[in-house]
Parts: sequence; structure tokens; C-alpha cells
Amino acid sequence: MALFVVFVPYRKDEYRVYPVKGEGKPVFSGVLTVQETSRGTRPLKVRVIKEKGDEYLPVSTFMELLKAADCIFTTMMTDAQEQGLNEMLKAYQLTSQRVGVCRFCLMEDNLTFKKPDMVRFKSELVCLDCAKKELKRELSFRGRITSKGLDRMESILEKTRDLNRVLALLNPTNLPPELTKFDLIPAAESRIKPVKVADLKIDGKLKEVLLGKVESLLPVQSRSVSSGLLDGKSQLVVSATATGKTLIGELAGVSNILAGKGKMLFLVPLVALANQKYEQFKKRYSPLGLKTAIRVGTSRISLNSVKLNTSLDSDIVVGTYEGLDYVLRTSGPAGVKKIGTVVIDEVHMLEDPERGHRLDGLIARLRACAPAAQFVFLSATIGNPKEVAKHLGGTLVEYEHRPVALERHLIFAQMHEKYRLIDEYASKEYAKTSTKGFRGQTIVFTNSRKKCHSISQALRINSAPYHAGLTYPQRKSVEDRFAKGEIKVVVTTAALAAGVDFPASQVIFESLAMGKDWLSVSEFQQMQGRAGRPDFHDLGKVVVLSDPDSTIEGESEEEVAFRLLGGSAEHVNVCYDEPEQMEECLANTSVAPEEKVLEKINDQMLGIVSSTPALVQKCVSGGLLTKEKGTVKQTPLGRAVVTHFLSVSNALMIRDRLRKKVAPLDIAVELEAFDAVYFRGADRLSKVIGISVPSRVFSPSSLDIVFSGDAIAKMDHGMRDQFLEFSADFLDCVCEDSPFCGCAERKFSKKLIAYRLQDKDPHGIARAIAADYNLNAFEGDILGYLDRTVRNLDAVHEIARIERLNQAAAEAKLLREGVEDPEKITQEQYNALVGTTRKRTYAPRKKAKAALDDDEDEEY
Repeated sequence: MALFVVFVPYRKDEYRVYPVKGEGKPVFSGVLTVQETSRGTRPLKVRVIKEKGDEYLPVSTFMELLKAADCIFTTMMTDAQEQGLNEMLKAYQLTSQRVGVCRFCLMEDNLTFKKPDMVRFKSELVCLDCAKKELKRELSFRGRITSKGLDRMESILEKTRDLNRVLALLNPTNLPPELTKFDLIPAAESRIKPVKVADLKIDGKLKEVLLGKVESLLPVQSRSVSSGLLDGKSQLVVSATATGKTLIGELAGVSNILAGKGKMLFLVPLVALANQKYEQFKKRYSPLGLKTAIRVGTSRISLNSVKLNTSLDSDIVVGTYEGLDYVLRTSGPAGVKKIGTVVIDEVHMLEDPERGHRLDGLIARLRACAPAAQFVFLSATIGNPKEVAKHLGGTLVEYEHRPVALERHLIFAQMHEKYRLIDEYASKEYAKTSTKGFRGQTIVFTNSRKKCHSISQALRINSAPYHAGLTYPQRKSVEDRFAKGEIKVVVTTAALAAGVDFPASQVIFESLAMGKDWLSVSEFQQMQGRAGRPDFHDLGKVVVLSDPDSTIEGESEEEVAFRLLGGSAEHVNVCYDEPEQMEECLANTSVAPEEKVLEKINDQMLGIVSSTPALVQKCVSGGLLTKEKGTVKQTPLGRAVVTHFLSVSNALMIRDRLRKKVAPLDIAVELEAFDAVYFRGADRLSKVIGISVPSRVFSPSSLDIVFSGDAIAKMDHGMRDQFLEFSADFLDCVCEDSPFCGCAERKFSKKLIAYRLQDKDPHGIARAIAADYNLNAFEGDILGYLDRTVRNLDAVHEIARIERLNQAAAEAKLLREGVEDPEKITQEQYNALVGTTRKRTYAPRKKAKAALDDDEDEEY
């Protein structure tokens, strides 16, 4: 192996000396001291550095070493330093060459010669190993980062060979896209032969409508048709977002309508999505003479609302799962006659822990009511599609490829940096125009309704919040303005993940959480799939902003980012406990009173694993069913459970409370309390009391911290008075586990209902909450809560009648009517219901609303 000797300047008249064979650890590390003589520069002494004490090497021995070296190198020297050394070497007929070495290696007494592929760091080149060490050191200064995050940074370093650029990722501003790019999901060329619309065996009028839009079907649509869609075969269609799944359902449904086979039910999970599909279908199929209706949980609150067609005799009925299920539960098979097609959109909702069992039951009930109907199930994310297709009795139609490529970027950013980055990336995207002539618009996903407003207000680019806490007109306005390009960014929660049509080219994840939990892979894929539409964009873009310091139950957002970006959709495993199985078995008796038929329906469900006789017996024992000669019949209590979508435990709780003479209002708020209340200016409040405060008032930490004596003492007089009033009104219980007992939420809920009985609409209630307690609540949340309260009071009223508790029944009915329309109750009735003699102001509704509108609202 070649022997090299490397000289490095040390002190005046001294050089560090490193004899090395090849590269790596030197044979020894020494210090050469030179002196000026009459003959020029000559070696004076050579000291060999050792751990247990330095030794001196004879100068003659050192010179023999130099003469034996294959090459002598100098590095990091000025011209004067190098000239002095070369004069000495020349006296011994030796020469040197300049060479570059890694300075960081040299500090550890190692030698690595510079090569073209070394890493740039600041103004010098260093070896890859030292660059990685520097990277780890910098990351340790920045806080928590996982091994996956480090691997990601190191892979970028190996690719770019520029540590300066990699470290710039830790201060994300104007980052080059090649550094942040995680991967590219290509838009693969389809090998499926496209089916021409002109060749479809469908009614000529429908063909004319389709030809007005396209000449050929998209790949997944072509595969569906080839798999027997137009022959009436039921299908489970699993394909990425924006691949054209909705049209598959329309093709089957409208074809069956025009062929006289019966109406189409198109069922979705969200009211916002149902409204959108209703408008689309009405516009598209009215020219064919088809009537479109909508069935959702329509509000019972007396407000000026949009008039919609809700007739079940229409050709196309768009509805939410619960909207159609209510019809089946109350009217049985006669509720929806002559069904030709049932389309269940977002069927992966079977996995939902709260609604999954009811969707499972709805599908089984529809299959029982319409055995000859064609069922089309649609989803973008199912991890076990073959298994689900088998359970649902449909042919699997699967298409994995996206019609538009999806470029995904991962950026490590702390919370305070995210809003600026959103503004930066949204502005850059809007500056682009696709080859189809559309500007780039952005959807920003965050984890709370409050943050939707905070982010939207913080952005310089034109944006709007969008979530379920807004009223229908407010959401509709955002949808329309985004479609027209008037809004460049919409900031939303998971409400948009379920398919509401916002043609955005870019999706930004401000948070990877949904509420208090991290997103699942399926949820993430649903949300990222909103980026890039084939009719609008050339490329979809996903930007994940991950804060390594943000954790939930010990898992950091950075770890979650890698898990979501690299994961596969979870399996749909519908599994629920016996009470939910009893609820669905009980609901199934609405369409199948014969025990044998009921057993057949239950066997079709994914989540019922208990035997039907055992479930029926439990319902009989609980007073929910009666059984006689192979038939079952709902008792009045059982019917109340079914028609009011009550859990068995809630129904029994209502009955128990009524028997104990608990007031209907108290029962209603025990069934559901209103907790969607937020601090106005939570950031300012946090600064005042010196502790970070969650935005939600009724989170346990908020009640414990904010309303403590120490915190209130730090507030100014105005803030203190309002918080003291809140404490006096809602935090006066004597429960041992106060304030975590739920009493505060229930008392506040009663206050909200009292506001309603004072003839305030949701807008007026939100204003009253702000004025009285300096708190915020969204109008849509208030409206939704009041509507659910009406339905809960309906249940209380019915069970009170069943129990022959006439006074409680009358009180529940009066309270329900008052919440529906406060003008129906008198002053005396108001005082009795609310338990106060506070005078109620009667003002004509229009004048009251005008007075409210004259005041300026504080933005959320």
C-alpha cells in the first residue's frame, strides 16, 4: 500500500505531520519544528504525539521516512508557509504536491483526500461521513427527530452532496422542490381498451347527454362496463379519487330508470356531499325528464331555508345514509318502492367506529327491500377489496392508477412556520396555469374548525374556511366561489375528504391529525386524492408539513408522516359490540318481521357475529321485541329505539331518568351536551395567564387551568368579569371530580337552549355567547345541536308516553316545539321550562335580525 506524508500548518515554525498508508488513520501524528540556519530552513525536532506521553523521533529517522514516501502532500497552507516547507524539502532533494483533505476528518486525526463527489458544507468540501455527523449534530440542536427523519435527510444529502441545502430544510423558506420531493405517483398509461360512448348499449337520450361531455369512457369506467355494469351486475368499484367512479353509478342508475327497472338511490355520508350531488344530478338529468330529490336529516329548526324536492316518488333520490335509513326504519319496504339501483358512495365508511354498524345495517335492509336491485359500491381506499366485495355480493372492479400524476413533498416545519409556508406554496401554485387553462387552487387540511378560521385569516392569499360548523348557505357560498376561481385557497377539516367536489391542484396538510387522533392511512389517501383533476390539471401536488416536536400519545408527527406516505390502506374490518349488534338486529325487524328472514338479513351483515336467536332473545328480555310463532314485533320501546336511532343503553337511560322524575330538559342535555365552544383569542389568553391554553373551553385542561383562582387573578377587569360570570353560571357543581364531571357542559347546553327559547336564531345565539361570556361558537354547530336536541326530545316524549308519564310527555313536547319555533310558547311556559323568571323580549323576527346585522361580528 502506498505511503503518503501530509503536512499541515500548526504554529509558527511548526507543522503537523501525518504519515498514512492509503487513507484513514495515520501511522502516527507528529509535530515537525523547523529552524532557520545559515543554509536555510532545516528540521530541528520531530515530536510524536501519544496518549501516554509524547516521544521524540530522531530527525534522521524522520528524513528517511520522507524519502521512503511515495508522495509528500501539503494542505491548508498559505503560500508563505508552503514556500518555507518546500525550501527544506528541496535541500533533501524532495518535493511536495498540494492536496485537499476533509478538515473534519483531520480534526479527529484521520485523513480523507478530497474527491469530486465530496459534500459541500459552507465554503469547503467534506467527506460524506463527516457531513452526516454534522447533520446529526445540527438536528440534535433542533429538537426531536426520529431515525426515519434522519434517514430521509441523509438520503437527500447523498443525492445532492450539499449539506448547506439539506440544512436549509430545517429553516424552510423557498426550498427547491427537488429537496422536499418525497416521491411521484405516476399517471400510468392504461392498458384497458377504452369503451366509446357511441358503442354503449344504453338509452339514446342518456347517450346524448354523455356525448356532450366525452367520447370515450375513462379506464375504470370502461373496466366496469366490461365487467357487466350495464347487464345489471352488482359491483364494488375501488379506484383512486377523480378516476370517474360517480359516473359508474350514474350509468347503471339512469340506464335502469330509462329501462323501467326502477328508481336510483344515490347515498353518501355527508349532507354537504348530498347537496352537491343533488344539484349536479338535477341539472344533468332534468333534460331527460327525470326528477331528482334529496333526503337528508332535514332541520327541524324554524328558519328561512331553501326549498328542496324531497319526494321519494322521484326518479333519482340522493340522500345521506341516515336520511334513507330513517325511511326504512319508519316505513319498512313500503317507504321506498320500486328500486332499480342503489349506489353507496364512500363505502369504506363501514370502518367508521360510530357509523359503520349503521351503514352495514342499512345495506342489509336495502338488499332485503330490493332484492332485484343492482348495487354499486364506490370507494377510493379499501385494503381488502376482494373480501369486502364477497361480503357485499358484488363483482370487484379495481383500478389502481391515477389519471393525473401526484407529486408528494415532505417538509419538516415547526408550528409557527406552517402558516407562512402555506401562504408561500399556495401563492406559487396559484401563479401556475395548466395546459387546460385553469389556475392552481389549494385545499389546506387542518385538525379543528377553529384552526380553519385562524389559518384562513393568517394567509395573505384569498382564502376561506370550510367545515361542518358552518351553515348550509355559508358552505354553499364557499363551494360556488371556489368553483368560479374567486377563492384561491379553502381551509378545511376532514369534511372535504369524503368527496365534496373542489377542483384543487394542490393539497397541503397543515396537520396530520383528525381531532385528537392521527389520521389513518385510508383517511390520508382520501385527503391527498383531492389534488389534481383530469379535466383541470396536469399534475397534482401534495405538501405535508410535519412538526417533529408535535406528538400524540408518544408518536411524533414526523413519524406519522413517514407512516402515512409509505403506508397502504387499512383493511375494512366491520366489528362491533353486542349492543350495536342488538341495535341493528332490532332495526332489521322494521323490514323483516319473520325470524327466518331476519336471520338471513343478519347473516348478510359484515359485523353481526352473534346468532340471530340469541340477539332476538336479548331484545325480548330488554323489552324491545315480542316474539310469537316465528315472528318478531317491536315493542313501543323498541320502536322508539329504531325510529330515533337510539342506542339501547340511551333508551334505557331515558326510561330510567323519566321514572325518577328527571326533567326532560335535563335528560336531553345528558343525551348530548354542546361542547363546541371556543375561547376568543386563545393565544392572548395564554400569554396573560402564562400557560398554553387549548382553544376549546370544555377540554379538561381548559376548565382546570383557565378558571383557577391564579389564572383569573392575572386577567384584566373586563376579561376577569366575564370568566367569573362563566364560573358562577356553569362551574358551581359539588361533584368530587369537578370540573371533569360534565356538569359544566350540560349547564351550558341548557343555557344555549334558553337562548333559543328567547327567540334567538343560531346567529343570535352565537352573538349572545360572545357578549355574555366572551366565547365563540359556530352557527352551524349551534343549528346542528338544536336540531339533534329536537330529535332527542322527540325520543324523550315518545318514551314518556310509553311509560304513561303524561306530565313529562307534555313538557318534552312543549320544549321540543319551543326549540323548533320559540314563537309557539308563552312567557309563562318559557319561565317554567327554563326555571327562571327572566323576562323574555319579544321582537318581530325581521327587526331582531336586522338589529343583529347592524353590529359587526368579530371574526373567529
